[in-house]
Amino acid sequence: MHRSKEIMVLLALFVIMAAGTLWYVIDRRAKNRARPPATTSAPAAAPLLAPPAEPVVLGTKETERKTIDFSAGKAVVKDTPEDKAALEAGLRDIAEATKDVTFEAQKPAEAPKK
Repeated sequence: MHRSKEIMVLLALFVIMAAGTLWYVIDRRAKNRARPPATTSAPAAAPLLAPPAEPVVLGTKETERKTIDFSAGKAVVKDTPEDKAALEAGLRDIAEATKDVTFEAQKPAEAPKK
């Protein structure tokens, strides 16, 4: 007897939710149909874009020991005295940090004897 009350309450809640969902869908479709149709005019003109810049190729004489700045959204090769000083300082730091680093060659594995 107690179970039937719970089932009836759950069934009533389901009916209320289903009715609310159905009302929402019907109301939304009616509002969409009442709205005037969108006018079909010529498509908007595409925004004018700057012509694509020449790509910057790394490892060429144009970019060797120069700074490539990507902050404007495209690659710009810079060769200012400040950039040169920073690049030289960085290269000195790298050389100093790696001067004592050595790697030994791996010894070949012995061939198995037959």
